[in-house]
Amino acid sequence: MLRKGVKIKQLPKVNRDIRSQHVKLVDEKGVVLGEFNIRQAMAIARQKGLDLVEVAPKARPPVCKLMDFGRYLYEKKRQERQSRRHQHRTSARGMRLSLKISEHDYQVKLNKIKEFLMDGDRVKVTLRLRGREVLHSHLGLKLIERIASDLEGLGKQESEPKQENNLINATFLPVKKK
Repeated sequence: MLRKGVKIKQLPKVNRDIRSQHVKLVDEKGVVLGEFNIRQAMAIARQKGLDLVEVAPKARPPVCKLMDFGRYLYEKKRQERQSRRHQHRTSARGMRLSLKISEHDYQVKLNKIKEFLMDGDRVKVTLRLRGREVLHSHLGLKLIERIASDLEGLGKQESEPKQENNLINATFLPVKKK
């Protein structure tokens, strides 16, 4: 029984799992040895102390390679771990402000934005305009500009601030260090 969300990894057929009667054989160095009966190919693999692994099952005849299958699986897992380790995940963090923000609250929010940028995250600043503040959206744009100038050196503004109804959004990207 399989659990939901669990992927079944398709492993290549090895040795006795190969169902074809004839295979094209490739040695461990990548040299094509030719077309062989499956029993002859298995005998060659056994003689060299290697496994017969089907690498191209859709080809006619299927292509099989002589290799140490355990080592192959180990190398594959190691490469996956390496690629995951080198993958840099950037997440978008959000910060909400209002137009009537006090100076101390502004500094606290600004310091939090700086922390996010130093961690390498993108920061989406959302300024919410309430009631009649919508008529004075230019003050909101000034506040976004102030944030951009205070973040100089740590982050840069991705694009111009966008106003949608009662919200003004701006996204800041971390500056890459050289």
